[in-house]
Amino acid sequence: MKIGSWLHRQLTTWPTLHPGQQQQLMTALGLTPDTNPLAPARRARRTFEETVQLLELFLHREGRTPAARETIRVDGESVRIGAWLAKARTKHRTGGLPDEQVSLIAALFEGDWTAEDAVPTVLA
Repeated sequence: MKIGSWLHRQLTTWPTLHPGQQQQLMTALGLTPDTNPLAPARRARRTFEETVQLLELFLHREGRTPAARETIRVDGESVRIGAWLAKARTKHRTGGLPDEQVSLIAALFEGDWTAEDAVPTVLA
């Protein structure tokens, strides 16, 4: 039996376990539904401004605009920077991007930042 599968079953059926199993076996090991080591760690959602900073770093490092499916690694996490920019362009075109956010991105590009061939200011 795989330990991960067994642990998952114990923690998801916690109420049906005998009190001795809950307290003497699982809790003694520090394993409870509240301390579930199998649960993915929750990460804080990145703000728009933080993602703009990541885009700026990408533009400086690569000297080009990210492709739609391009990703970067940040603190061991994969960030879909190209998809994020594509979504921001779409939101802007449909009027769904606030002016302050438009200004943050526009400052990184020469001319129309929503164009597919937008030129980063680092190249201008």
